[in-house]
Amino acid sequence: MNRSATWPAVRGVGLTAVALGTVAVVAGLALPWTLAGSRHPDGVTIAGIAFLGPLISGLCVAYVRAEPRRHRLTAAVAAVAGLAATLVAVGLARLVEPSAGVGLGGPVTVAGAAAVTLGWLLLLAGGPGPLPGPLPGSARPWLAVAATAVVLVLVAGFGVDYAREGRFVDATTAGDPPTGGGDQTWPLPYVGVQLVGVHDRLAIVRAEDGVRAVWLASGAIAWRYLRSDLPTQTAGLVGDTVVVVFGTDDGVLVTALDAGSGQVRFTGRHPAGKMASVHGAGRTAVLSGAGIGAGDVLGLDTTDGRLLWRWTPARNGGPCDVTDLATTADTVAVALRCRAQGVDDVAVGLTATTGAERWSWHAIQRSPSELRVYATGAGFVTVTGASPRRAVYMDAETGTVGTRHDAAGTLAVPTAEGLLLYAEPSAERAHLTAVEARTGAVKWDVGLPGLGGHQPLTATTAGDKAYVLWRAPDGRLRLIGARTTDGGSTEDRTITCATRCPEVSVAATPTHAVVTTRDEKATELYLSVT
Repeated sequence: MNRSATWPAVRGVGLTAVALGTVAVVAGLALPWTLAGSRHPDGVTIAGIAFLGPLISGLCVAYVRAEPRRHRLTAAVAAVAGLAATLVAVGLARLVEPSAGVGLGGPVTVAGAAAVTLGWLLLLAGGPGPLPGPLPGSARPWLAVAATAVVLVLVAGFGVDYAREGRFVDATTAGDPPTGGGDQTWPLPYVGVQLVGVHDRLAIVRAEDGVRAVWLASGAIAWRYLRSDLPTQTAGLVGDTVVVVFGTDDGVLVTALDAGSGQVRFTGRHPAGKMASVHGAGRTAVLSGAGIGAGDVLGLDTTDGRLLWRWTPARNGGPCDVTDLATTADTVAVALRCRAQGVDDVAVGLTATTGAERWSWHAIQRSPSELRVYATGAGFVTVTGASPRRAVYMDAETGTVGTRHDAAGTLAVPTAEGLLLYAEPSAERAHLTAVEARTGAVKWDVGLPGLGGHQPLTATTAGDKAYVLWRAPDGRLRLIGARTTDGGSTEDRTITCATRCPEVSVAATPTHAVVTTRDEKATELYLSVT
């Protein structure tokens, strides 16, 4: 391209950048700068940015048309004013608290002011003269102008996305699984506060800054999703999706990740209270708080993150505490303690896809112990009271109450086959009992030798295996595995505890059991794989 064609193209590109930037600045000042509360800068600041950017640019364009001999001086003044507007917008945008959510307004204003500055610098370089003309021989300069406009829009889009989200996120995805392995010495320390679950060959661990997936074979980090702007509240494994809940100023930010690869499936904000747990009910992720002031229970579609429903735990005109929650594929059972008219322990069944109430059941027995609910087979079992604790079976779809039985242990864990396994400590004979939830009949009862004085802490099931973690009087941990079909022993292992281990968790697949231990309020946990 010869010189006579180059400078008109430069001037055309510069004027296009000024025009697009001016529109972006005006739009950015009109858009909210925070997601929480949709806040804007004060009026004086808005007026200052508008004056330095769009207003001075408009005046300079008019002046250049009237006095073309002063083109370079005018362009220099406008470029300096645009740079000042950019710096003011950048400084103001940086004052937005990340927990309030970075709205579109700030980044769009910064991008627009920067485009205005760039445009005037190009006009300064291009000097006075005509723009590209409409003659056949001048098509190439206009193509350059159009291409530049597209590039500016794309660059601005990436910049806005980075300013709002990308600069806070540190994420990787999983590569090929490690070959070999199996000789790793456990436990290993990881940054974390919660064992989310086990998926295939990965253990998912939540920390205050996000989640990490650990290869069970080698202990190496497979993938991670971390945020520097928001703390996590809880996380859960819903099918093959890891649902992570971050706290914001006005609710929660929910991010869903593919459990195997760490790829982001969706992310979205919702007004809500602090969340304590994530459960899966078919394709619905159920988010719930716990205790007093638990707030609304939310149901999200795990495919796209849509809010399917919102349910407020309340009875008789007053709020209720959420004491437990369990799910089947179609029903969500929420255990409540309501105090509007005395103490009332109640379980409420919600439709998983709509949040509509299906049934409710009130506990007759009153005790300081809170109501617990377990999903087992096609129904739920509520457990009430202190010793002797009463267990009641109810149909998941209709809430019809079935057989009652005395809980056979202090710790209960449900199985997918409709059993409820009880672990009962004893100085003479600690034992594990399987009860058919629907009928209350004892299927098997096995003693656990060598566990005298041990206390059951937590348990889980996977396939036809159950794992119960026990603590000895001296603090040592033992993981006992049993077949759910007959109670036969499958595992008896001492778990090395690198700390005092006041907090423990266990999760399993049909081939692996994973145990984590953590000191109270510590930001690091120790993970062991069997």
